Amino acid sequence: MKTWVLYYSKSGNTKKIADAIAEELEDVQKSEQIPPAYPPENVALLFLGTAEYAGKPDPKMIEFIRTLNTNRVKNAAVFGTSGAGNAEGKAIAAVKALLKEKGINVVEESFACKGKNFIFFNRNKPDANDLKAAREYARKVYGSIKV
Repeated sequence: MKTWVLYYSKSGNTKKIADAIAEELEDVQKSEQIPPAYPPENVALLFLGTAEYAGKPDPKMIEFIRTLNTNRVKNAAVFGTSGAGNAEGKAIAAVKALLKEKGINVVEESFACKGKNFIFFNRNKPDANDLKAAREYARKVYGSIKV
């Protein structure tokens, strides 16, 4: 099953989760920051990762979803990080809503964890436990998709 992992990360927190997901799955075609070098095509499962900035995904993520050709992606799963520790809130919900508006099947379960925020907050996040949980999430979602 053709699988891609795309993300947007300013600090590297979401990239760490994206890399863990990509390493866990055998047939990941690509793992890279959006916008990708070339657009996804014939993707059965797209893992899309966002960081939360003031309760919202980055505008680059929103623009990527708005320009995404829905004929090229069948299913999407969303993950994210937040320095405030509430990544599973508004940013992930916004990304899921935009994907659904485009007619893409979105996996209901998402993955979120804290990310390092500035120098002092959540200093060691995402940590080994977060990466392990992200890998488990990837396997679970991948196993649930019917091609």
